[in-house]
Amino acid sequence: MIKNITLVAMLSFIVLQLTAQRTISGVVLDNADNTPLIGVSVVANQSSNGTVSDVDGAYTIVLPENQNEITFSYIGYEDLTLDVNQNDVSRVYLTSGLELDEVVVTALGLERSSKGLGYAVQQIDGGSINQVQATNFLDNLNGKVAGVNIISGPTGVGSTSKISIRGESSFTNNNPLFVVDGIPINNNSLLNTTNELAAGFQEVDFGNGAMDVNPNDIASVSVLKGPSAAALYGTRASNGVIIINTKDGSNRSGLGVSFNSSTFIESAFQLPEFQNEFGQGNGGQFEFVDGLG
Repeated sequence: MIKNITLVAMLSFIVLQLTAQRTISGVVLDNADNTPLIGVSVVANQSSNGTVSDVDGAYTIVLPENQNEITFSYIGYEDLTLDVNQNDVSRVYLTSGLELDEVVVTALGLERSSKGLGYAVQQIDGGSINQVQATNFLDNLNGKVAGVNIISGPTGVGSTSKISIRGESSFTNNNPLFVVDGIPINNNSLLNTTNELAAGFQEVDFGNGAMDVNPNDIASVSVLKGPSAAALYGTRASNGVIIINTKDGSNRSGLGVSFNSSTFIESAFQLPEFQNEFGQGNGGQFEFVDGLG
């Protein structure tokens, strides 16, 4: 008799447990094209019960007692939480979201996810560059890219801005390679050297090659750091690569006209006292030779 009572009690407990839990089934689809999503994580909130959708997007999950919410999560899609008492979970639609990692432009103009790269790369958009415009767009990169040191030209508008990535590696040239829409450009400084003694061996700084790029035309700037990132560009990229992508007008329908203007005014804070009364002649030739020859 006691054994029968115990058996009945156990069966009653099992029945209560089965009635307290619920089995939920359905299919997870893409909201854009209704294609099934494989490997979607389906989790009952506040419990350890979970599963993933199969190759047909189908799932089956057991909800514990007093649990009504299910959360669906998938890489590249927005998370979705549904109450099974208030929503139909037989067909669940997930929407593509903005949860993907940053897409950057790498060597040869290829676009890849920054998470999948095995080297350091950083990208900034054209809007960040043009917030405060400068004559040389390199000056606008200062402080925006980690590991990049930029020194503005000391001779004012039109002078060379020095740039180095991850420090100095050479006693001569530390310029990174500049690539504009897949075309390498020379960033070396243009100097006009004179040997005339009357000019005091002065050199005129006409600026570096990158300053010819119009900041208003830049869509994005990617900085490739290290030999692994710049391997496809060869030895010219030993100091890193700066990839510049220009705007192509693909986001505008019809004819678009834009006008940009900027003005720079500079005045010297203090000028030295010049000696304009005596000179040394032309080409170092003096009219009078003293006793020292």
